[in-house]
Amino acid sequence: MKKNTNYIWLIIISAIVITLLANIGLFNYFYKLHNLQNPTPANQEQYYFAIRIGFVGVIIELLMLMVFTFFNYSWKDKLFGKNNIGLIIISNVFILLTFIGINVLLSKYVTKTHPNLVFSLSYVKDFLINHSLVLMIAIVGPYVLLRIEKARELEMNLIKIKEERSIAELSVLKEQISPHFFFNTLSTLSSIVRNDTQKATLEFIDDISNTYRYSLSSTKTDVVTLKEELEFIKSYSDLLQKRFGEKLKITLNISEEIYDSHIPPMSIQLLIENAIQHNVIASESPLLIAIYNKDAYIYVENNLYEKKEVESFGIGLMNLNNRYKLIANKEIHIEKKQDVFLVKLPLLR
Repeated sequence: MKKNTNYIWLIIISAIVITLLANIGLFNYFYKLHNLQNPTPANQEQYYFAIRIGFVGVIIELLMLMVFTFFNYSWKDKLFGKNNIGLIIISNVFILLTFIGINVLLSKYVTKTHPNLVFSLSYVKDFLINHSLVLMIAIVGPYVLLRIEKARELEMNLIKIKEERSIAELSVLKEQISPHFFFNTLSTLSSIVRNDTQKATLEFIDDISNTYRYSLSSTKTDVVTLKEELEFIKSYSDLLQKRFGEKLKITLNISEEIYDSHIPPMSIQLLIENAIQHNVIASESPLLIAIYNKDAYIYVENNLYEKKEVESFGIGLMNLNNRYKLIANKEIHIEKKQDVFLVKLPLLR
């Protein structure tokens, strides 16, 4: 029902405007007669004649425009369906003949301009010629509207399909985070078990449960506040410090004014993981990771001591960049220099 009433006011206003334009000569003639200074009886007769025949004709044309337009725009579908072309053509002819008949009756008995007028083939021909513009617009117009509506509906469907595909792709990307995070956490746990006491191992397992809880909950949302992400990063940094000690230093320098901004969940954590995976971490060459804000970005910067061989899923940066593109149509910025690797994350409002 909503589909068939989208253009109702456009149809009504257009019918009025087209009718007025089609009869502008009549209105001009009526205006001249109305403004005569000393009208003769003949002028007065012409004036009333113009009223009788002219304005009745205007009403007929307006009704034709509206009836033909509404019939071909929506009524025909309700009565016959969309594909019954034969019945639609017959119905249009019937409506046309009805209006011609009404016009004959008005001319004979109401306006009395043609008291001897009869419904004939010649009259039908004259009627079609006199009202050809209005009839053409009344019949062609609704099909133009339907084509516009169909094109708009197709466009909306394409947008909906694109959005649904983006949501599906984003869901897949978010599902990649958990196994990626879990794999690296197990690697850390393995190192703790080999090198530390049972107490340290149990404490680490407790810390894992807390951080992994955030990992699971974050996959249910597209973005989190920067404050939520930073609280998680602090806990995650504690886990890493238990493994690497002084060989790893993570500094946070984020202005509180931007805590309400948003970023994809676990985005900073992925960059920390990326730095750890790709760099040698040793007492003589500690890995320094600085996290700070500048302009409308979060900067995650680390010094470079690249490993020759890296065990990785290879999804970290690509995953993060794809999530940004799907969520906000933005991309992360990566800068690699001789001794520094930097990633800039756009803040989302």
